[in-house]
Amino acid sequence: MIDDVRRTVLNIVNKDNRGYITPDEFNTFARMAQNEIFEQYMYSYTNEIVKQNNRANGEGYSNIPQKVSEMLDRFSVYTLLTYDTIPGKFNTPTDYYYIEKLVYNNSIEVERVEHSKIFNLLSSNLTAPTVNYPVYILSTGTSSVFNPQLLSEDIKVYPSSINSGVFIRYIRYPQIPIWGFISTQTGEAFYNASASVDFELPESDFVNLVVKILQYAGISIREKEVSAAAKSEEIQDAQQKQ
Repeated sequence: MIDDVRRTVLNIVNKDNRGYITPDEFNTFARMAQNEIFEQYMYSYTNEIVKQNNRANGEGYSNIPQKVSEMLDRFSVYTLLTYDTIPGKFNTPTDYYYIEKLVYNNSIEVERVEHSKIFNLLSSNLTAPTVNYPVYILSTGTSSVFNPQLLSEDIKVYPSSINSGVFIRYIRYPQIPIWGFISTQTGEAFYNASASVDFELPESDFVNLVVKILQYAGISIREKEVSAAAKSEEIQDAQQKQ
C-alpha cells in the first residue's frame, strides 16, 4: 500500500505544481500520519467503550468497539520483560504504546499503582506488596523510537525480589513505514519493495493516510481530490500493463 499512497500524494502535489516531496520527507510524514491514525483508533475505542457501558451502542455492524478491537488485536503482544540490574527496573519494549497487563510467572497479575501511593503501600505491613500480590509503577525512560515526541517508560516491580519472570501484554506501535527506493544517475527515485516497510493500517485508511501526509507537508486537500488522484493512478497502471 505504501507505494500506492506515495504515488497518489505525488500525483496531487504535481497536479497543481505545489512543489515536490522527497522520499525522506515522505517517510517522515508517513510515520507521523500512521501514528496519528493509530492513536485515533485508541481514543475511538475508549470513547466507544464508554458509550457501550452506557448502552448507547448497537450490535452487528453498529458494534464499533468490536470492530476497533479487532483492528487493534493485530498490535497486541505478549512477551517476557528484560530486567536491568543497575536501576533495578524492567525495560519496556521499544515499540510499546499501551500496557494492557503485567503477569508474574504466567499466573499472578501485577497491579499498577500511582507514584503517590507506592510509599504508603511499602510503609505498611498490611499493604506491603508480596510475591503473591505484586504491584508496579511506571517511571520515565528514554525517547521513544516509534514516536520521538514521547518518552518511553520503565517498570519498577515491588517487592524488589521480583527480578525475573514478568510478562507483559501490550499494544505496540505499528512498524515505522519506509518507502524504499533506488536512485538513478539522473536523481530519480524508483520504488524498491525489498527495502520497504508497508503501512500496518487497514486498506480502509488509504485516504486518511494520503490526506494526513499532505497536511504534514502543508498542503490542504479534500477526500474527493484524493479519490480522483487514486483513480488516475489506477488508470495509468492499467494503461501501462496493456
